[in-house]
Amino acid sequence: MHASHAIHLPERSPLWKVFWLYGVLPSNLLWLAVAWLVDHNQLPGATLGLLAFLLGYTAWIVAAVWKAAPNAKDPRYGVMAQALTVAWAINTVLIAFFLGLQMVRALVGG
Repeated sequence: MHASHAIHLPERSPLWKVFWLYGVLPSNLLWLAVAWLVDHNQLPGATLGLLAFLLGYTAWIVAAVWKAAPNAKDPRYGVMAQALTVAWAINTVLIAFFLGLQMVRALVGG
C-alpha cells in the first residue's frame, strides 16, 4: 500500500496524522479563506460554495478521525480526538448555516 492511499484509508493511518494534518490544518485554512471572503464582502457565491465544500470536508474528517482513533498509542487520545472533532463539526455546521444565510441574503439583494 502506498502512502498516497493513506488519506483514503484513515483506519490505517496514525491518529496524529489524520487529526492534525488531514483535520486541523486544512479546516483552519478553509475557515481562514471563508473569513477573508466575508470580511472583504467578496464573492458571496464563492463563499457559499466554499461553505458547502467545508461541510462535506467536515463530514469526511469526522469519519476519518473516528476510524483512526483506535490507532492512538493511548486510547484516551482517540476518545479526545473524537470528541474534539465532533465539537468542531457542530461548530462548523452552525457557523456555516448562519454565514450561508447571510450570503444567500447578499445574493438575493437584501
